[in-house]
Amino acid sequence: MHTHTPTVSVMDSRGLNIATVSYCRETPGGPTDPRIYRQRYNAAGRLTDACDPRLYALQQREPDARPNLKLISSLSGRSLSSDSVDGALRLTLPGAAGQRLIEWDGQMTQTLTFYDLRLRPISLVEQVLGTSARNSGFFSYGDSSPSCAAHNQCDRMIRHDDSAGSEFFPEYTLNGEPIRCVRHFLSEINEPDWPPALAERDLLHESGSGATTHVCYNALGETISQQDAMSNQKRLQLNVAGQLKQISLKVAQDSHPRLLLHDIQYNADDQVVRQAAANGVISQNFYDPQSGRLVEIIAGTDGRPALQHLLYRYDPVGNILSVEDMAQPTRFFRNQTINPVSSFIYDSLYQLIGATGWQRSSTVNGPAEPIFSSPPDSAQLENYRQTYTYDEAGNLTTLVHSAASKSWTQRTAISRYSNRGMEQTISGTLPDELEIAAGFDINGNRKTLQPGQMLQWSAGGRLLQVDQVRRKDAANDCERYAYDGAGQRKRKVRLVQTAAIVQLHETRYLPELEIRNRADETLHVISVQAGRCAVEVLHWATEGMVADQYRYQFSNHLGSNMLVLDDQGNTICEENYFPYGGTSWWAGPDQLQARYKTRRYAGQELDATGLYYYGQRFYAPWLMRWISPDPVGITDGMNRYLMVRGNPVRFVDRQGLTGLDTARAAGATATREFVSAAFATAAQAAFVGFLPPANVAVSIGGALAGAVTGGISGYAGANWAQSSMHISSAADWGPLAAKIGGAVIGAALGAAPSLLGMLDPRGNAAAAGQIGSAFGTLFREMSAQYLANAGPSNPAVGRVDPLTGAASVAGAGLAAGATGFGGSMLFGTDATGNVLQSVLSVSAVTAASAAAASVVRGLRGTPTIPSNDREPTFNQENAVVGYSSRHFFLSLGQVANLALSQIPGYDTLDPHTRTAVSRAVVSAIGDIRSTFVTIAKPGLSAELGRTSWDVEKNEVGAESPPTDVDQVYFVSETSPGQRKYSRAQLNF
Repeated sequence: MHTHTPTVSVMDSRGLNIATVSYCRETPGGPTDPRIYRQRYNAAGRLTDACDPRLYALQQREPDARPNLKLISSLSGRSLSSDSVDGALRLTLPGAAGQRLIEWDGQMTQTLTFYDLRLRPISLVEQVLGTSARNSGFFSYGDSSPSCAAHNQCDRMIRHDDSAGSEFFPEYTLNGEPIRCVRHFLSEINEPDWPPALAERDLLHESGSGATTHVCYNALGETISQQDAMSNQKRLQLNVAGQLKQISLKVAQDSHPRLLLHDIQYNADDQVVRQAAANGVISQNFYDPQSGRLVEIIAGTDGRPALQHLLYRYDPVGNILSVEDMAQPTRFFRNQTINPVSSFIYDSLYQLIGATGWQRSSTVNGPAEPIFSSPPDSAQLENYRQTYTYDEAGNLTTLVHSAASKSWTQRTAISRYSNRGMEQTISGTLPDELEIAAGFDINGNRKTLQPGQMLQWSAGGRLLQVDQVRRKDAANDCERYAYDGAGQRKRKVRLVQTAAIVQLHETRYLPELEIRNRADETLHVISVQAGRCAVEVLHWATEGMVADQYRYQFSNHLGSNMLVLDDQGNTICEENYFPYGGTSWWAGPDQLQARYKTRRYAGQELDATGLYYYGQRFYAPWLMRWISPDPVGITDGMNRYLMVRGNPVRFVDRQGLTGLDTARAAGATATREFVSAAFATAAQAAFVGFLPPANVAVSIGGALAGAVTGGISGYAGANWAQSSMHISSAADWGPLAAKIGGAVIGAALGAAPSLLGMLDPRGNAAAAGQIGSAFGTLFREMSAQYLANAGPSNPAVGRVDPLTGAASVAGAGLAAGATGFGGSMLFGTDATGNVLQSVLSVSAVTAASAAAASVVRGLRGTPTIPSNDREPTFNQENAVVGYSSRHFFLSLGQVANLALSQIPGYDTLDPHTRTAVSRAVVSAIGDIRSTFVTIAKPGLSAELGRTSWDVEKNEVGAESPPTDVDQVYFVSETSPGQRKYSRAQLNF
């Protein structure tokens, strides 16, 4: 299969990847089909267009055919225009600091973002072409008043008005974690036009005090308890490494908490290997010691056969070849031996091309709820086989399903000029090009789900409504949605028309809680997740109904909910899935109880429409495609409708953004950071070992080292700040004074550790550390650039939002503190132990904190970027910014630790605790550096990089002029004699 199927990268003289050739083979020994991915760049080395193999081949026949993606960038590298065949043309007008001011989509819907003087967003205004502008969101921040200071609200978000309502943050911890969150829903589910006045905005809310969530943290900022909006309290117990050990829940009406999960154990890779549920079921996960791959899952009670027992077999690259369910018996029916084994076949590009397994007889493809078997009947089971065919762009064009009771074929027609596709009609014919074009709006969103079922989309590309039954002379049966500012669904309302009344089913989504309301029932669903076991507590608030039901859900490697047990360990239902998410078998003793299960394939919620909601998009399992293009662009491939790159058995998508697991990015990040930090800390320890801390020259050298890097960082920050406020007059001394002032302040902060260290009678260890770190950070930056392309990563895209930033800082600090504590315990605090800590423990701390920040970014939806397999390169601009900022933030960490050491009682702490606190502080401050770099780079752009001034003076190659989109052009208003920022204007 894989003989002579290499992946070939073609590089130009600048080291840019201009083409990638892969070879597809579907049968062993069969012919190979070369697939050419083509990229083009302008004179500045920036991507201008990209083609997948199908459209690149089309361009050879039709030169006017559009590429998958066409980009136009400003001279500073900011994206101005992005034209996608799957999505649409998107225009962006950035501000001088890179912030997004105005955006237009393919329908010319305009979104304006207004900022305060500190470049914090304060309002969003949306205007659909031909309609009036609408205030779609407002942001409010705490000031320096005593009331805000008393609740740690200063400079933090205290209110956010979005499409679902308003969220308030009345109180924060000292570290910036929200203690209380209050959600007020709108009285209507329609998208609001928020009035500017706060009092008028409050009138749009439902009456009442809102839904309040309380969170309690320990001294390290870790969550130890949470009380939801219905006063149900979840309590978490952590081990010394900060890992979850057990969870208990106290339902509001109960007097005592109830243990849900306990005895949670981990391996060295932080993977859950064992946990016990309160219903007596113990689940265990076994991993290959060399590859770390999951090889076995067992769940059951002592003295009884296993309720879940999955065995996994892999090929050498990690694709799953088979999954055997040892808890299911071999069955015999209608001359078939039905083994509980699912097997999978892949082509040379690792796309799934064949699958076998077992299903309920007469299973059909479609959005309808699968047939339920009650009680489970082996006479209803049979084997199935599925084969998949893909085109050159990865579109799944044909699915052939073969089974004894019923076989069928699902075909999809793909547009000649994009990856938009429509399934075959009821009569079996394929839509033509015009029908495909009519099936999508300009932005690439499907208009219909099935014949007669219309889809309505918001201006921002969110699915607003699905009309399931349309009527001429009466209201439609529909399902409508509302989202918060991050795009997460907060409300779902389903309206069903009957002859006499309108039935309303509503679900509201709050932290760790769902509230489901029907005419005859109010249900609170409390959710708890740990490892591969999730617990749902169903609490009926309706009088006369059973008060509570505890459900324990056990999943497979993808997180698909396969087995649901009650609090006695009895089966409520079990479910098996086809590779692309359809249900192959669903059974249990009682269908009424089983229908309360809503989270199914990949742990996602299945709506009544048949769509799975993934957080940022909706997935149609019977179509095996997303119904809208990827909102983050081509990060996960040029085909923006493709589900996990055609390999749904191996990969899982948590938010509808990318199929690469965040854990892989975090693991690769940790590996890169550990290797890089090991080189740096070894060099630093060597230099520090030769420096006598009592020497005056050491104090002077340390102060100079800190002053230089601090001055560079301060200059960059001040330059960025004055430019972002449009202070650009050459005749004014203000900008120069601001930059000099910033450099002086930065130099003072950078030199502070060495200057303060002179007061230590034992010697200036801080100065010795600053000199050593000056050499260590040099090695750190060089090795970091060398390893940048090794493995996947998920770097922050621009400046992160406050919540993600706070979570990232907290995660980095907690991971570093736990790792530092372990290193101190392992190596000790004597002379030899300190040397080992300075190299091995510090490297592990760096890796752990970087991995924790990577996990936070992944959970917040930051896309994973696969390795580009390029040769290591060295970027001078990145080196200067990286070196100076790394050393400067290490100096800030030293200052913070020196301040901590002056707290009364700090010296009485044991050495291991002091080490943990020190590592946590340095890593938390260091994590802020990633945001600072986005300021430092543009702040030094004129000194280190190519600017519009350089291009106009012909000092570097000029940009390639736009071709197809000639109605877009960039106007530079650089003041005479200025080499810093220029005001920008986008014209079209």
